[in-house]
This record gives sequence, C-alpha cells and structure tokens, in this order.
Amino acid sequence: MMLFGVVFVKKSFVIGSDAFTRVDPTHWTLDVGRTAGASYHDVRDVCLFIPEGNLLDNSSCLVVYVQAGNSTWEYRGSVSNAAPSEVFPLQWPLNPDGSLPPNAQIGVSVEPIADTVGKEQHVLGSKEEFAKRVAMDLFRYMESFQAATAISAEQMVVPLNILDRWFNKFQDKFRRDPDFLTRAAEKS
Repeated sequence: MMLFGVVFVKKSFVIGSDAFTRVDPTHWTLDVGRTAGASYHDVRDVCLFIPEGNLLDNSSCLVVYVQAGNSTWEYRGSVSNAAPSEVFPLQWPLNPDGSLPPNAQIGVSVEPIADTVGKEQHVLGSKEEFAKRVAMDLFRYMESFQAATAISAEQMVVPLNILDRWFNKFQDKFRRDPDFLTRAAEKS
C-alpha cells in the first residue's frame, strides 16, 4: 500500500513510498540521482502527495526535506489532509565552496502539524524575499526609462506599456537563467 508519493516535476512518473528506504516507522529517504534518472541538480521541483484513502490523523502532516552530500537536512514543505498535495522547489544545498555535492536525497517524515509552523514561517520569509527581488527588478527596469526632465524625486515618467515590456524582458531572462534571482539572494 502506498503511504505517500512523489513526482519530480518533468523528470519522473509517480514514485511511491515503497521505493523509499524506510529508516524507521515515520521516516523515509530516497536517492534522487538513482531514482530520477538524471543528475540530481537537474531535478528542481518535487510534488509530494497523500494518496486517496490514506489519510493521516488531523494533527499530523508529511514533511519533505532535502540533503546534498554531507549537508544537514533542510526543510522544504509539508502536506496534510487539509492540503494533500503540493509542489516544492528543491533548491539543493551546496558545498561551502559553492560546488555541487556528488549526491543528494530527499527525506519524508510524519510530524505533528504544530512542529512545522516555525519551519513554514521561514519558507514564507523566503517567498517574500523572492517577491521583493522580482519587484526590485521591475523598479530598476522602470528607472531605466526615467527622463532627465523628471517631475519630482517622488514621481517617475514611464511608457504606458512598461509592465508588458518588463514582463517580456523578465520572461526572456528567466528562460535563459531560471536561477538568476535566487542566485543573487545566495550571494548577498
């Protein structure tokens, strides 16, 4: 019986809990490179889900963690009966010198929902920082249109189609380098 499943987005079919190594009754691990059939660093997102008919008790959730090389396990997100599936960015840990470790794995555990609240706040903070970086990219683009004859220091004159122009530029840059915003965050 499948207790949970994962899908590496655009890299795998459903991988059931039976493909994981069961460490103890509430913890499982999976070697990503061996399972996904690709270099683990090419696996960017994972969908964790609870199959129909296999509900957790209402005070528990399934939590997904990542580990690369000898790094510590890093929290990526959780699912519960109220939200039985979700896609999480993996953002593999790097070696201290910035290189990729030779191997990586994901871990899934059953944990009390109350224990994940603090972990979720950290993830939410990361999303807010990411949104801030996107907004700053837009602002810098808008600034590039600022005329020398500005009305005031608090106003900006920009073309009417600025959002369309910026979004097209942003999409092109994102297609060429999907990590450009997060890489800037890692360096700062």
